[in-house]
Amino acid sequence: MKNIYSFCKAVLFLVLFGLLIPDFAIGQSRVTGIVTDETQLPLPGVSVLIKGTNIGTTTQADGSFSLNAQSGQILVFRFLGSQTQEVLVGAQTTINILLKSD
Repeated sequence: MKNIYSFCKAVLFLVLFGLLIPDFAIGQSRVTGIVTDETQLPLPGVSVLIKGTNIGTTTQADGSFSLNAQSGQILVFRFLGSQTQEVLVGAQTTINILLKSD
C-alpha cells in the first residue's frame, strides 16, 4: 500500500509540474538584432538589458545581440558616447537599433 501511495504521489507531482512548465514559457521569445551608429557601422560592446532586471547581454563585434525577452518588456540599449535608447518588445523577434551619438 505504501508503494502505491508513493507511486501516485510521484505521478501527481509530474503531472502538475508538466502543467506548470508552459506557463513559464508563455510570451518568451528569442529577440535578436543589430545595433549600429549613425553611419550604419556596427557597434560592438553595447549593453542590452531588460529594464528592471539584471538580465542582459552585450553586442558582438558585428553589432549583433540575442536574448530571451517577453512581450511587454523594455530593452535598454546603452553605449558610452551614445544616447540611451529604450524599445518595447512586442510580437517582433528582430529589433535593429540605430544609436545616436550623445
